[in-house]
Amino acid sequence: MLHVTASTRRAAAAVLATVGVVVFGWLLESVAGDWGLADLDWPVLKGLAAHRGPTATAWAQALHAGSGPVATLALAGIVAAVWAVVGRELRRPALLLGAPLVDLALVTAVRYWVERERPPAWFDAVGGTGGPAFPSVHTSVVLTLLFVALYLAYSRRESPRGLVVGVLVAGVLVMAVAASDLYLGRHWLTDIVASGALSAIVLAGAVWIDSHSRLGSDTAAADVAHPRASADT
Repeated sequence: MLHVTASTRRAAAAVLATVGVVVFGWLLESVAGDWGLADLDWPVLKGLAAHRGPTATAWAQALHAGSGPVATLALAGIVAAVWAVVGRELRRPALLLGAPLVDLALVTAVRYWVERERPPAWFDAVGGTGGPAFPSVHTSVVLTLLFVALYLAYSRRESPRGLVVGVLVAGVLVMAVAASDLYLGRHWLTDIVASGALSAIVLAGAVWIDSHSRLGSDTAAADVAHPRASADT
């Protein structure tokens, strides 16, 4: 693996979870009191709605449909199943599928707890918007799946080669999904940012769980050091 001990990853997970909780709490207060970042909700929505065009709207609709929770979880399930069969392991494929499932459950619970209204119907470019707005399910589930996948893919590698490209691609995809939600008038800006905060909490949980696995524990770090110990004897 990338020579990061289990204890270091647990500490990083704790920091990530703390940041997620703090940011989400701040956003919750911002939305409830209509201050802070919530002040940008209307200007962003109006600005995007004023610049809509048929081509961009069609692309946004296609991206929105393709990044729905059902499609995202189906993709996660297929990848996890292939990984489990080819790699002959269950723990990490289960974590790959389990993380977005937990994220979906968490976001859904929060949405119906907060019960924030969606943007007005006349801002919705596609119609049919239902359910509470805060946070965005699309953005959160996609973000969680992509970044948990990146963590699992690189947590056992010796080299970080390609990691930066992977992070950039994942970031662009997440921003595209988030932008489609805003462009189509289905969510407020604060809904999108709150999705990122909840995803950070779920990602932290995935890292924490993985760090307690046999291959993710400090015993793996000892295995990495073993060849040098053998050379010294």
